[in-house]
Amino acid sequence: MALAIIAGVGFNYLGFAGLPLFGVHAVANKSVVAHLAVKFVHKVREPQPTDHNTPPANPVVIDGVKMRYNPYQPSDGPYPLLTQNEKIWIDVSISQQLVYLFNGSKRIYTMATSSGLDTIPDNSTPLGVYHIQAERGTWFYTANYQEGAKYWVSWLGHGIFLFHSVPMNSKQQLLPHVAAELLHKASHGCFHLTIPDAKWVYDHVPYGTTVVVEQAPVYLKGDQIYRPSSVQTQAVRATQPNPTQPNAKRAGAAKAMNA
Repeated sequence: MALAIIAGVGFNYLGFAGLPLFGVHAVANKSVVAHLAVKFVHKVREPQPTDHNTPPANPVVIDGVKMRYNPYQPSDGPYPLLTQNEKIWIDVSISQQLVYLFNGSKRIYTMATSSGLDTIPDNSTPLGVYHIQAERGTWFYTANYQEGAKYWVSWLGHGIFLFHSVPMNSKQQLLPHVAAELLHKASHGCFHLTIPDAKWVYDHVPYGTTVVVEQAPVYLKGDQIYRPSSVQTQAVRATQPNPTQPNAKRAGAAKAMNA
């Protein structure tokens, strides 16, 4: 029932609306009611650190194969709109099978992936800190594996270790049984992505972008990376604008003008 303010002599009581208390009728005092309403509002809880960052499932059945993520759609909804010269970096968690896109310490997107099977050296994904290389393309096919993929971008070995779409056959037709393995190890060492995710990386991730490949899960607090490792901290700092740089430029310009 609604709360009302009970007018007293020199003090107020709380009673139920429309009911007298101690013979004094309830009166409406909007300013006091509003003040009390603020006090009774539950405090908004701060987000807690979590490693449960998997994008919501987007299930589909293709050729009788059930898939958690539709390989023809983005894995985490609409893509971020990057501003001109906005720097990003990539963190891939092998334990989570997730590709994180960060701007500084802020997560801007998450992609489901499949990394190397890690059963033998030839199908393992190497851990470490790397950078996007110059090689990229819209299609490749490897006869030895009888697999190809669209929208590939090299991050190690100059065309050996790639981000690319889920595998396809020589006719560029999807291999459903492999595409269904997103969020599970399934590759020969590359990172499989949905076709739109791979195209976004191809279109928007520039040469030189830092790629951190680690076994550990990534913890987030809201959209902020939580307790980053030393290599993650370096990547964060490298993509954050230098607040002293504009001042330095102005100072240099002032010296030039006064020379």
